[in-house]
Amino acid sequence: MSQPASTKENLLQAARNLFWTRGYSNVSVRDITTAVGVDAALVSRYFGGKRGLFEATLAQIDRWSALDSDADDLLTNAVNSFAQPYDPKKDRANAFSMLIVNINDPEVGDDIRTLVQQGLADPLAHKLDGSLRQERAAMLLAVLFGAALMRKNFQLQGMADKSPDDIAIQIRHLAQAALRFDG
Repeated sequence: MSQPASTKENLLQAARNLFWTRGYSNVSVRDITTAVGVDAALVSRYFGGKRGLFEATLAQIDRWSALDSDADDLLTNAVNSFAQPYDPKKDRANAFSMLIVNINDPEVGDDIRTLVQQGLADPLAHKLDGSLRQERAAMLLAVLFGAALMRKNFQLQGMADKSPDDIAIQIRHLAQAALRFDG
């Protein structure tokens, strides 16, 4: 039998749902603690404050599994990870939505840019061969993020209504072009 979630875990879950869907600056400590039904002082006790709680939600982000691929499977795994259809249960508060709602936040936007650079772009560039690795990694991420944005967030017809296999074929062509980028 599983144990009930602790207050700390409940705060972390509520913060994740709110920060990752509404944005850091649009969420107050009171919003989070009201959702859990606890005193606001517990955020300071467990996390050192609102910023520490936000950073704790970022620590929950799993490493992008495509980065664990060998060179032969990297592109396929990267594309497939961004080709899934919108799922309201999984996609409401996921890492991708968190990036979108927080990238321009005046308080945490720089942290989000650093997270993408150090957690995605740099490791991806390291896996690529040849010249202009950083540029090609950035172009590949632009293709993947753009495709996911149109498919999942905008739910654009012609993308949202395609099967993961069909959309992966289309994205793969764009991704291959991004990897051939030569300046």
